[in-house]
Amino acid sequence: MPLRFEQSAKHQTEQSRVHIGITDAEIVQMLAAYRLFGFWLIDIETGHFFASEDVHKIFDLPYSDGPVNLTELMSRIHEDDRSLIAETFEQASLHGVGFHFVYRVDNRLGGYKLVRSVGRFRDDQSGGGIVGITYEFVERQRVVGFEDSTLPR
Repeated sequence: MPLRFEQSAKHQTEQSRVHIGITDAEIVQMLAAYRLFGFWLIDIETGHFFASEDVHKIFDLPYSDGPVNLTELMSRIHEDDRSLIAETFEQASLHGVGFHFVYRVDNRLGGYKLVRSVGRFRDDQSGGGIVGITYEFVERQRVVGFEDSTLPR
């Protein structure tokens, strides 16, 4: 299957939000509020993959702040999707580009759930590698949910 790389997010106009007053922390909190939404890094030099707690939950792996066991993580991905993922990371490294893909992850209930990963190549003072996010797709239903931070009466 041929890969198609999209225009890098670096070339898109940054959204103006000064007039709104929303902080980076608030954006991340809202993005992660109602679904598993994790962050990760692949260190190109060592080949190590590091991930936040939600990535571990998505793949039903025990959390560690050290490198993730990639053999175990890849075993949770549908076998037809594994080679595409490996090729995507390789192409991103070779060409210094960003990417996104949707793939199937074992839901541990006899089926699969859809997961999306978005990443970009990084080669700057913080080190070479690929950084990204991974999150679960949720069913497309009309739902309203409110955050409950009130104290019990």
